[in-house]
Amino acid sequence: MNKRTLLCSTGAMIGRSNGFDIHLITKNFPRFMADGLIEGGELMMLPVYYDRLAAVSGEWLAEGIPFPVIHCEKNVGTLLSDAATADAEGDTDTAKALRAQAEEDFRKNCEMGAMAHSTAMVLHLWGGFQSDAHIAYNVDALPALCEIIRPYGIRLLIENVPSNTHDPHSNWRRLIPQLSECDLIFDTRFGQLHRQIAETWADADIAPHIRHIHISDILGAPRDFSTLRPILHPGEGMVDFDAFRRILDEHGYSKTITLESPVIREGGADALKLADTLAKLKGTLGID
Repeated sequence: MNKRTLLCSTGAMIGRSNGFDIHLITKNFPRFMADGLIEGGELMMLPVYYDRLAAVSGEWLAEGIPFPVIHCEKNVGTLLSDAATADAEGDTDTAKALRAQAEEDFRKNCEMGAMAHSTAMVLHLWGGFQSDAHIAYNVDALPALCEIIRPYGIRLLIENVPSNTHDPHSNWRRLIPQLSECDLIFDTRFGQLHRQIAETWADADIAPHIRHIHISDILGAPRDFSTLRPILHPGEGMVDFDAFRRILDEHGYSKTITLESPVIREGGADALKLADTLAKLKGTLGID
């Protein structure tokens, strides 16, 4: 059996409704590890961490939680897409300012990744209302991001995030010339939204570059972006995880997989539900 490593996103337990309580990770992730449910975490970078990078990563690392993957703060992709739109409209000053802010925030994410000893970083290369409307600009911005992250020894992974003009698969194909510098991360919820799970993994130019996977579920019609929330747990939506397991087996996938489905509640988090989902997911995806 191929060795697959199960992680859990810190974003599954931390959110606005519980005051971004980082102690929920400190309390629960070591227990999940001791129970054999996960081998570590994926550090979801949030804007509230920017002024306390060392404090957040230091508390979690002190508990022995490894973070092989960090998820770059999502607004970096939104800033790039907004810059792309400004550039397309001829507003070069705004485009330059937004691009500079995206790169500065990205650098802070790299610093957090280095503090957490991460070796891979998930990036939304496009995002927000503008999404992939001017995808060529976003793709052209990638080499600069690769140059920023290179000294940190972290591999950049581009996610198949929802796309309101084109689609994640075709956007990924635009990245093929850049894939010596980075790799890809496949999200099941986003793949189902665009009905591109089988299509993407059948692409012989793409599949070998998928180094990481995000797991969550979704209900609803194709490209109905209103269905992205709430984020469902595996088995609560439409993703055929038995078929997805077969895809992973066929490709001999033996890399990292992160559960992203949240259990955030007012003032806390439902750790029992999260543990139950992790246990079931291990069986479904053939994780030792």
